[in-house]
Amino acid sequence: MRSRREFLVLAAGTVASPVIANASARQRRIGWLTAQQPGSLTSYLEAMRQGLAEQRLVEGQNLEILYRYGNDDMARMPELARDLIAAGAELLVVQGAAIPQVIHLNLPVPIIFVTSADPIAAGFARSLTEPIGNCTGVTFMGFEFLGKRLELLKEIMPVLNYVTVLGNPFHPGSEIELTSSESAGRRLGIAVDFIATPTRDSLEAARATLARTRPNAISLLPDGFAMAYRRTIMEIAGELRIPITSGWPAFAQAGALCTYGPRLPLIYRRVAHFVARILNGTRAADLPVERPSQFELVLNQATARSFNLAFSRAILARADEVIE
Repeated sequence: MRSRREFLVLAAGTVASPVIANASARQRRIGWLTAQQPGSLTSYLEAMRQGLAEQRLVEGQNLEILYRYGNDDMARMPELARDLIAAGAELLVVQGAAIPQVIHLNLPVPIIFVTSADPIAAGFARSLTEPIGNCTGVTFMGFEFLGKRLELLKEIMPVLNYVTVLGNPFHPGSEIELTSSESAGRRLGIAVDFIATPTRDSLEAARATLARTRPNAISLLPDGFAMAYRRTIMEIAGELRIPITSGWPAFAQAGALCTYGPRLPLIYRRVAHFVARILNGTRAADLPVERPSQFELVLNQATARSFNLAFSRAILARADEVIE
């Protein structure tokens, strides 16, 4: 469905680059690198291809994309990055957990990163307008999401007064996310605490803590680890009868009560803008890092019913997607 809310992109507008005329004149070659498995990013890759086609960069015609997947083996990232360079990639699009492994290799080509982390805290940029080295990219992270999620929970659960934030403390930006959650909690009259869950073992420890503290709800910080273990997290919350809110639709599809955050396919589509500009000769470091421009609210009706909760007409009217 169409987004009902639009926010300004930090960087320059979305007008098509002059690369359209130049890039289509000859075959170009770029690399795609991720530590994940192929099936986990299929829809997002398709969104990126659509964006490239809008820039008249069409895979199989004037563009070749070389794909490398780590299959969850982080140690292979430097090897795979160098393999893409040897195969003639003019630039690399590097996704997720692979970025820190690659960005400091001093590779001879530009890097476009796609990250859920705060690029400044991660060391990818001094500021959003000052990427470090020969790189730039997009981030999913927006600290304003945290307060909005708590506001939604309070609207759905008026008796809400205690929320546990569950997240990976090693995910760059998580400290700011926690601070934002605590600030929103004070404004809304909600006590907020934090349980660190960077490993599978820590999830089991969290189960015991949650059973003892009994928060009204969980605010799950989205990152690669939470995605990989989302079903385990939903099972724990389901057993303890604690509803969850988070940031990406995949969590609502796995059983979270609601999610509010960036429209991820649009972010991957936006990567094409960077590809086109760089292939046309713009330095990566001259392109500001971009934050999300459009957001979406996803509600899970089945989960709401299982907790004897009901979404008001006002919330349903604001939803971009309702999972029945």
